[in-house]
Amino acid sequence: MSDSTTRASAAPLGGRFWAFWSASLASNLSDGVAMIAVPWLASSLAPDSAALVAAVATAGRLPWLLLALPAGVLVDRLPRFTLMVSANTLRLLLWALLALVVFSGSASVPLLAAFAFCFGALEVCYDTAAETTVTALVPRESLERANGHVRSGAIVAQEFAGRPLGGFVLTLGLFVPFLFNIVALLVSVVALLRVRATSPAPVGAGLAEGPAPRAPSGPRGVWADVAEGVRALWDQPLLRAVAVIAVFVNTAYATLLSTQVLFVRDTLGLGPAGFGLLMAFAAIGGVLGGQVVSWLRSVLPHGTLPTLCLAGSGLLYSLVALLPLTPVVAGVYFLSGGLVLGYAVAMTSIRQRVTPDHLLGRVNAAMRTVSWGMSAVGMAAGGVLVAALTPTLGQTDALRAPYALVGAVSLAVVACFGRRLVGLVREHDV
Repeated sequence: MSDSTTRASAAPLGGRFWAFWSASLASNLSDGVAMIAVPWLASSLAPDSAALVAAVATAGRLPWLLLALPAGVLVDRLPRFTLMVSANTLRLLLWALLALVVFSGSASVPLLAAFAFCFGALEVCYDTAAETTVTALVPRESLERANGHVRSGAIVAQEFAGRPLGGFVLTLGLFVPFLFNIVALLVSVVALLRVRATSPAPVGAGLAEGPAPRAPSGPRGVWADVAEGVRALWDQPLLRAVAVIAVFVNTAYATLLSTQVLFVRDTLGLGPAGFGLLMAFAAIGGVLGGQVVSWLRSVLPHGTLPTLCLAGSGLLYSLVALLPLTPVVAGVYFLSGGLVLGYAVAMTSIRQRVTPDHLLGRVNAAMRTVSWGMSAVGMAAGGVLVAALTPTLGQTDALRAPYALVGAVSLAVVACFGRRLVGLVREHDV
């Protein structure tokens, strides 16, 4: 890492970035409240049907699979701050409408699922635009630090503030969390408008605001743009390698996510409070990881950070499979939370640097589609894996298998692709 890069990465990020960060913080605070309030409302509407409650959650996630690629086209066609302001304004109006529906006693599970799908669709547009916009706010050498602040802020807002706050305001009434979300999103919109008002005229890369590049119109034009974004990801050797790695690692990691609540309950013997504390350890580790990733990039040999994060997380999850003891798991969750977020921040920053700005929205959307798609497959596979092993090992030991799988897959990826990944980062992220 050169001295100039180190100095640039330590330079102030500027008022426009921090206004954007404030908008992101408020938006994520709203998301955190919703993560508690919407499932709780669903369970109140269908207290005896886990399937209906799960249907509402599924409706909220479907847009990431169905709409991420078209959303990437919108991000590359439209002024990005305008798109984010529009998305959060529409979410604000939807929360107001949902609060009115709940207050009037007209809510139902199908209606709530429809709201969840609409919220998810707007979240796809906002998040894709936000990830794409960071490049217009900070120098390329500061992307790790900026992305680390954004990711850390999201964890704090969702996990430490939004969820507890959602539980508290629910005690005041089922519709009250939605009123809070209106205020949070209003703060986000005001902060985004401030950033947009101070946007310089676009010069070269960075079309955060101003005229979007010309693109074909109509449905055929949309799918042509989607295909162009997918080709851009596949034709870039580094991005292609990262996508292939995501297929294996994200699938394995999702097997753990879908079964970890059972692992905590049956293997570790902990209750809801213990589960919450373990999640808090992971969240704290993630916050710290997001804060130090820029420093690690500056002190480690160039290109090695993503591979080291993968190797470290693989070793840690293997340790859980071997020693499923509560203190060990707590320590692993803390350390792996930092490594997982460090890997995500590092790869997001690299993707932002190597992708042409006019393709960045579509490339980000294509990568998210791969990640979310493989996560869906992995979550289903986790349940199948544990169910298949339970007759032989018993459920307590079968629940260790996803951790062993994550560890084995991560270490196998490092062994097979690690050296190649380091070389590609050094070649393309210059």
